[in-house]
Amino acid sequence: MSHRMPRRDLLLLAAGLLSGGIATRVLAAPVPSLSSGAIEIFPSEIIATVAGPAEGSLDFWAGRVLAALGRTLPPGTRLRPVTVGAADGVTGANRFEARTDPDGASLMLAPGAAALAWLVGDPRAKFDIGQWMPLMTGVVSGVVVARAGAASLAAGREVRVATASVAGPDLAALLAMELLGARPVAVMQPAGLDTGARLRGLAAGRVDAVLLRGAAAHEGLRAGRFEPVFTLGEMDGTGRRVRDPAFPDVPHFAELCAASLDATPHGALFDAWRAVAAAVQLEFAAVLPPLTPAAMVALWRRAGGEATEIGELRQAAGAMAVRVAGGIASTTALAEATADTAALLALRGWLGTRLGFRPA
Repeated sequence: MSHRMPRRDLLLLAAGLLSGGIATRVLAAPVPSLSSGAIEIFPSEIIATVAGPAEGSLDFWAGRVLAALGRTLPPGTRLRPVTVGAADGVTGANRFEARTDPDGASLMLAPGAAALAWLVGDPRAKFDIGQWMPLMTGVVSGVVVARAGAASLAAGREVRVATASVAGPDLAALLAMELLGARPVAVMQPAGLDTGARLRGLAAGRVDAVLLRGAAAHEGLRAGRFEPVFTLGEMDGTGRRVRDPAFPDVPHFAELCAASLDATPHGALFDAWRAVAAAVQLEFAAVLPPLTPAAMVALWRRAGGEATEIGELRQAAGAMAVRVAGGIASTTALAEATADTAALLALRGWLGTRLGFRPA
């Protein structure tokens, strides 16, 4: 038996996707039954892969993001979370891409760590983040503080950077030092070391620079002992990296480069830095699998846009200093975390030659 959508319904849906009006009504309407000759816009159950462990940080966001999304879907639609893999998101992302049908009945929440694994060439990463179709993202601030201020990052100087993992968030600071002409040295520290301990290491002179991320950036800078040197910035609606709205008086990295080197940064390694910085700032991304039909993507993105206005999600995001975007706006954060072949080769070559890092 054929379950095609009637031609009239298809035309109405297409017109709505262009005008932005019908999509809202389709989301709000009851799901049509197969017996009526129409297809189901949303199945009764949506499987949401959470690429991380139960009770991890991503699981925290899954509870709030899925609850907000659930309020934008047709009545009776159930979002069922399934946690998969470790905190870096690689196992969950692999399973999602390999085993998920692009029918609109599945989505995934992935951490920025999965994007970083893909960028550095982790052989475990069998997915391509450039193929994911985002419908919601959460982005945090990234701020670098230096013990002796910007002068300590001058060309030719050795800069010791607190580093929990070369392939982790601190990579954004290490690579930034290279682009400034300094000589970055990764000072390895235990993973999970809290902000206070990192700043104490900075004060004691064990390291020269520390990257603070998310709520930790606000917490660390409230003490007032160190001045921020630069932020990782933020992408605006035109695709330009601008000052972080949470730190409007602090230059973003490209600004600091231009002032220090008297030239606008460019080239494959700078492109790699931009992708790394975006991945570091990505707290989470809710995505659909590759090849999901365009009409379904549009409807999900409408739901994602509406979900960002749900009060509980906004409150949680505000408390954690996370900027949540939905719909088309969410594509910017994930697109910036991708890189072309030249940038990927430059990044991986630099990691090997400068830091001796090769993913196992």
